[in-house]
Amino acid sequence: MRKCDHDLNPGGTFPRNNLRYLKNAPPYGKAAGDPNAYTTGAVGRHNVVLAHMPGMGKVNATAVAAKCPMSFPNIRLAIVVGICGVVPFGPDGDKIILGVVIVSEGVIQYDSGRQQPEGFVRRDTFRDALGRADAEIRNLIAKLKTFHNRKNLQDWMDVAQDRFFEATYHHKGDKKTACTECGCNGKLVPRTRLGQGKPLPAVHFGWIASRDALMRPGEDRDATAEEEGIITFEMVSAGVWDIFHRVVLIKGACDYADTHKNRMWQRYAAATAAACMKAFLRYWLPSQTQG
Repeated sequence: MRKCDHDLNPGGTFPRNNLRYLKNAPPYGKAAGDPNAYTTGAVGRHNVVLAHMPGMGKVNATAVAAKCPMSFPNIRLAIVVGICGVVPFGPDGDKIILGVVIVSEGVIQYDSGRQQPEGFVRRDTFRDALGRADAEIRNLIAKLKTFHNRKNLQDWMDVAQDRFFEATYHHKGDKKTACTECGCNGKLVPRTRLGQGKPLPAVHFGWIASRDALMRPGEDRDATAEEEGIITFEMVSAGVWDIFHRVVLIKGACDYADTHKNRMWQRYAAATAAACMKAFLRYWLPSQTQG
C-alpha cells in the first residue's frame, strides 16, 4: 500500500493533542530494524503517521526522523507539531502573545558555529545550511496568509496569566518556581490585544530558530531576533529539516523565551498547535504522482 501523505510529529510535546484528530485507520506496521514507535490514522483526506520521540532535543529528533523512511518511504510532508518560545514583537512590529500559533517559513540552526576565545561565533552561512521551505510550501503559506479567520483553532484560555516582563528583568527564583511564587514583580510590558476582551485566534508566519539549549535571558532573545529576523525559538526542528524534502513547523507559543519560563501554557500551546495542524492539512493538496 502506498503511504503517501504523512505527518511526522516528534513527540514529547504532548502528542495526545495530535491523537485526538486522528481517525482510525488500519495499522501499517513497520520495517524490520526500525526502532521507532508510530501511531497511524487519517486527518481529513490524508493518511498520517505520528512518530513518538523518546525525549527532547534535535539529537532525538534526528534519530527518529532518520528511521521513518525505513517504514514509510513515500512521506510527502513532514510536520513538526509542538511548543516554542516566542519573540514578543515580530520584525514587522506585530505583537506576539502566548497561545498563538507559529507556522514556519524557514529554520535557522543558531547553535551551529565555533567556540572562540571571545565567545561563541555562529556560522554566517547557516541560512543556507537549513534554509527556507520548498517552493510548494512557500506558495501554500502565501495562500494561507490571505485567510484572516482561523476557525479551526481552539478557544483561547484566560489571558490573565500572560505576563511579559522587560528583557532586563530576570526571574528571581529557580527555573521550577513560578513567577507568582517567587515574587517577580518587575515592570510588565502591556499587551494591547490582551486588553480588548477575549483575544481572537492568531497565526503568525516567520522564521524559526532551533538549537539544543533553551533561550534565556530576554536580552539574548532580543539580540538574536533582531540580528536574524526570527520570531520563535525551539529545540527540535533542526534535527528533522535535513531528513525530509518538505517540512513545516507548527508551534504553539508557551513562553517568551526568557528566564520567566513555566509550564502553565505548555499544554494549551500544544493543543492550539495540534488544532492548527488539522486546519493546515485542509489546505494541503499534494501534487499527483504516478504509481
